[in-house]
Amino acid sequence: MMKLRYLDILKRELGREPTFVELQAFSVMWSEHCGYSHTKKYIKKLPKTGFEGNAGVVNLDDYYSIAFKIESHNHPSAIEPYNGAATGVGGIIRDVLAMGARPTAIFDSLHMARIIDGIIEGIADYGNSIGVPTVGGELRISPLYEHNPLVNVLAAGVVRNDMLVDSKATRPGQVIVVFGGATGRDGIHGASFASEDLTGEKATKLSIQVGDPFAEKMLIEAFLKMVEEGLVEGAQDLGAGGVLSATSELVAKGGLGAIVHLDRVPLREPDMEPWEILISESQERMAVVTSPEKAVRILEIAKEHLLFGGVVAEVIKDPIYRVLYKDQLVMEVPVQLLANAPEEEIVEYKPGEIPKFDTLKFEEVNAREVFEQYDHMVGTDTVLPPGFGAAVMRIKGNSGYSLVTHSRADLAIQDTYWGTFIAVLESVRKTLAVGATPLAITNCVNYGDPDVDPAGLSAMMTALKDACEFSGVPVASGNASLYNTYRGKPIPPTLVVGMLGRVDPQKVVKPGPSRVFAVGWPDFELEREKELWKVIKKLADEGSFILASSHLLTKTHVESFKEFGLKIDLKLLKVEPAHQMILVFSEKTPAVSVPVREIGTVSR
Repeated sequence: MMKLRYLDILKRELGREPTFVELQAFSVMWSEHCGYSHTKKYIKKLPKTGFEGNAGVVNLDDYYSIAFKIESHNHPSAIEPYNGAATGVGGIIRDVLAMGARPTAIFDSLHMARIIDGIIEGIADYGNSIGVPTVGGELRISPLYEHNPLVNVLAAGVVRNDMLVDSKATRPGQVIVVFGGATGRDGIHGASFASEDLTGEKATKLSIQVGDPFAEKMLIEAFLKMVEEGLVEGAQDLGAGGVLSATSELVAKGGLGAIVHLDRVPLREPDMEPWEILISESQERMAVVTSPEKAVRILEIAKEHLLFGGVVAEVIKDPIYRVLYKDQLVMEVPVQLLANAPEEEIVEYKPGEIPKFDTLKFEEVNAREVFEQYDHMVGTDTVLPPGFGAAVMRIKGNSGYSLVTHSRADLAIQDTYWGTFIAVLESVRKTLAVGATPLAITNCVNYGDPDVDPAGLSAMMTALKDACEFSGVPVASGNASLYNTYRGKPIPPTLVVGMLGRVDPQKVVKPGPSRVFAVGWPDFELEREKELWKVIKKLADEGSFILASSHLLTKTHVESFKEFGLKIDLKLLKVEPAHQMILVFSEKTPAVSVPVREIGTVSR
């Protein structure tokens, strides 16, 4: 349901009462999930990098770029764990694909009260079936997420610099082709449902999309073939808001308009109402902007890959969004009004001193029990397997990239600003630890109700901005999931950082028999952080294996060493919840400018 204040804005802008269809359309496009009303003004202040579209694209070298983005599928996974999580993977894969990139890696960040098998199986089944490896992630278990599990999925893909696809229409006369799976009633008002408390009126399984990974695999191959043949002039995933969102955003970004023909959308339920076709969130669909003569070949390729397709819209000069069904007018509104939700004002936030954090224990689990269900080797480009922190992926030749997801809700629940800030710093440490240079961040803002506690959201967004500026690592893409509440009770403020690094895969160090050293300080002082980064970089360059974990050593680490046939024998030092200590595995004592203590060995 649209907020009453937004409804008043809509009436004022239209100069009349909205029709039933317009109410459905604007309640989707102006939902928090699509419109980013509470975060847009904060996002504008973040240091940015790269080419932005469906996903962020960051240049890796003269030949390749990496498209990457993290997204949430929290609300759907709470109601229907398997399909909620599976379609979360499918959606983020298509965001990366829409940039012209072949998806090459999946990472996840899961926060839940206990391991929910349906969520794990949904991610595993979908990722394994489409042939994209799930190469790592994080698993945080705490009763604080009892009713609101967080399912954040990051995907990355490799794109040649000369094959990048934009996310907009560029001239009148172009057409928009929708192809992929057929459209049904699943996922109607999924975006609206993802923007309310889990006891809200739309919290039903009807709002949950149903995934088909085999259709997604065909979609990936078909779309990349279209790109290769030079047929794609712009592209958008059909995710939240379906045909409505994809077509309106493509033309709005280009300052153009569209005439949309809903009777040309391939259906699997023949009795659908026009408004249902417009906002259905059926999965495995893409929208491609092209010229009319190229559309024929696009539909041929779709058919060759057993997919449905239709030319559903024409791009026009007038900035109007006109929707027809069998030549009857369904809706006509200004496209910029549709595509630009009202923006909430930001709240200024001034951080206090770094507090002395209490230890808030999340349940310690062996994450290998979860990620062993994922295929991390499909494609054979995984250099450093899951279990040690950042993953390293090889691109054919000498190029490579690292990926890590990280969060510190245990700190942020005590001080939102500093918990968020430290999560970014620790992501830099994890990236440097595998010998990589941090390039960019994608982030997922998971938060409670911004109307009830706007200051907490401001603290999180301000911390992200300040930490990016401190570290010199800008933001390439991101996502916000708000209203993670149950009967008004919010989750802890949980910013998940996804960090991309550039790395030479041939220089990546793997664990082996060695001495073990604790390097750094057991507490945290911000002015020492960059000194620690220099030390991590130096030791990684010298060939040391490094763990830069907020928990020093976990069950997952120990089990991962066992996979390499290694036994670890350590006397761990006591550290504070926020600390600046790393574990260094080396035959020789590290010659560095920070405290060093030998604490054990690794042996076969």
